Amino acid sequence: MSAIAFNEDIRDGIQEVANIAVGMAAKNIAKSFSAFVELPIPQVHLIEAVDIQMALGAVFSGESVTAVTQPFYASNISGEALLLFSDTNMEALSALMGYEPGYQHNEVELVLEMASLLNGSCITGFCSQLDISVLLKHPEVYGRNTSLASVLQQQNFPWKQTLAIELNYSFEGYDISCDLILLFHEASLPSLYESVQFLID
Repeated sequence: MSAIAFNEDIRDGIQEVANIAVGMAAKNIAKSFSAFVELPIPQVHLIEAVDIQMALGAVFSGESVTAVTQPFYASNISGEALLLFSDTNMEALSALMGYEPGYQHNEVELVLEMASLLNGSCITGFCSQLDISVLLKHPEVYGRNTSLASVLQQQNFPWKQTLAIELNYSFEGYDISCDLILLFHEASLPSLYESVQFLID
């Protein structure tokens, strides 16, 4: 059987799967923090590794960010989640997560806690719809108080192209937003496309 190529039907199928996963993640956040999540519309892009800085750099253009990465692995599918917070949002993040004003929180712990919940819910929700069991590694802070361009320059992408799903989350009543970008490794794409094609047929 010939490999399935990326096309508009595959893009739409991936977007719909991601849309449902977003809802699952929002439900978990609402339960954990009693906060309403304004659901993002997933943006799906097939991009070259050399273009990823340009493609993602506009997300927080000129802003100082904290970045968290979290690899994930499944049968024939792997990738990593890149979660980006603007550093101006840390007090709001603390309030969202239920800490009292003035609490001397550890910013790294805050972003790792949010990453575990947001990344885990979204990735698990995405893969479960494709009947794929997934293993998530622990999230790690990849850069603090730096530009997104600097974060991406440090990242050694082991592929020529990737499928990126970009999700911009915001939270009602809180001056905070964050971007979750799921990057699927190039070798995973044929299996991913096949799973999505099977789902939409």
